[in-house]
Amino acid sequence: MEPIPNGPATGSDPKNRLIALFLGAVLLPSVALSVLSFNSIPKHADALRTALFKQAERILYYAEKDLEMKAQSWALEAARVVGTDRLLIGDAAEVKAALKGSKLDGMFDVLRLEASSPVAGLAAVLETRQRDRDILRDALSSWDLPSGPEGEDSLPLTAPGGEKIGVLRFKFGCEEAHKQLVRSFFEKDFQNPDNAWVVRVSEADGTPIFETASTPDDRFEVKRLMAAPSVRGLRLYMRYKERTIDEDVKRWAMGKMALIGFIDLMLAGGLFLVYGNVRREMRLSRLKSDFVANVSHELKTPLALIRLFAETLELGRVPSGEKAQQYYRVINKESQRLTQLINNILDFSRIEAGRKEYRMAPTDVTRVVREVVDAYRFQIEQQGFELSVDVPAELPELEVDQEALGQAVINLLNNAIKYSRDQKKIRIAVKAEDGRVQIQVADQGIGIEKAEHKKIFEKFYRASDSLVHDTKGSGLGLSLVSHIAEAHGGSVEVESAPGAGSTFTLFLPVRNG
Repeated sequence: MEPIPNGPATGSDPKNRLIALFLGAVLLPSVALSVLSFNSIPKHADALRTALFKQAERILYYAEKDLEMKAQSWALEAARVVGTDRLLIGDAAEVKAALKGSKLDGMFDVLRLEASSPVAGLAAVLETRQRDRDILRDALSSWDLPSGPEGEDSLPLTAPGGEKIGVLRFKFGCEEAHKQLVRSFFEKDFQNPDNAWVVRVSEADGTPIFETASTPDDRFEVKRLMAAPSVRGLRLYMRYKERTIDEDVKRWAMGKMALIGFIDLMLAGGLFLVYGNVRREMRLSRLKSDFVANVSHELKTPLALIRLFAETLELGRVPSGEKAQQYYRVINKESQRLTQLINNILDFSRIEAGRKEYRMAPTDVTRVVREVVDAYRFQIEQQGFELSVDVPAELPELEVDQEALGQAVINLLNNAIKYSRDQKKIRIAVKAEDGRVQIQVADQGIGIEKAEHKKIFEKFYRASDSLVHDTKGSGLGLSLVSHIAEAHGGSVEVESAPGAGSTFTLFLPVRNG
């Protein structure tokens, strides 16, 4: 039987080629899609960068418009305080006097009303529309206004029915007024979810008058020069709070590439595992078929010998009593061989089905090993082996399954017998050391390559050496020994080299108390 490989298939098997084609049909489209995705990321990144800059520019545009409306709402509030009569006169001193003591004190150099409708209508509009932004938007008319002096802002007023009433003209008085207006807007009215944006407002000469967070390096990405008369000359600057737009786009692109790479890696890993598992199962299925063929041969040979010699004895064709005894020994040896093979198969079947049970009981290991040796001594010596046994009279009792332990020793003995050639020497030694009982079975047979020391304990595995394949076997013996050792909390190890024989050591722990 062949070893079960762990690497990828060679493709020489038609089934392996079919599997490879199937997996390639899945993997290649995925790779092509990934390549297209990677190539499209820079384009999407550029589009995202453009969209973010446009978003920032829109924010500044609407910030300017809202700031302008804030200024107009203050002008309307001031107009209500001053009154219609003083507004129509437009005397700056009287306006300042009327605003003195209010929160708008000193804010306006100019505040006057140009009427095109009865004064009563104007008073009603001023009285009902102060501070109301939604209605204020309706009040802003699209009709052409006569231009006022430079620096004055204008607010057209209309009645609810759409009638043109007049124009309110105003001009902020000093830089401090600008600061108060800007601060009031950005602290109360500016929409900045999660404080993601940092905004600075500066004078025309670059002197900052307000900013939502400090920016020592003046790293701003979007700028806007405001043009409305009430805020003319002020400059708006904006940036991301944590990182730049370019950094944000780069982070997005890296995240997308990492995600695509991770998906490809997982897909490739999954396909590789599927490929390996399918190939392994196919090889395992073939090995099981070989196992059945080998076991059938193993069963047929002793059965044929037993039948042949039994018929010879039954028909009385034995020339002498000595010959009859020889036939009886052959029948007995082949019966033991059959029994051992069948026991191995049954135990393996129970282990595979999860029904194998061990009956643990205090056991004298010396007695178990001696019984196995005595039962097989004649067979071993008949085949020309020199048997050496070193078993001390007293050893600690172990909690083990006596039958399973005996079977493990038998399997190790059979293994030594099968793979010995010219040097037919077997040594069995038992000793207690470091809290463990060690059962050693050593031979001077063909030996095992170091690379296969762990593999020989796998089910169905047989070394690739041609000398091994010349010897029939099921590939279950050492697998059962390993399972028995682990079930008892122990282990089995091998020391071997090609041409230098093998030493198998079964370790069983001594349980105190």
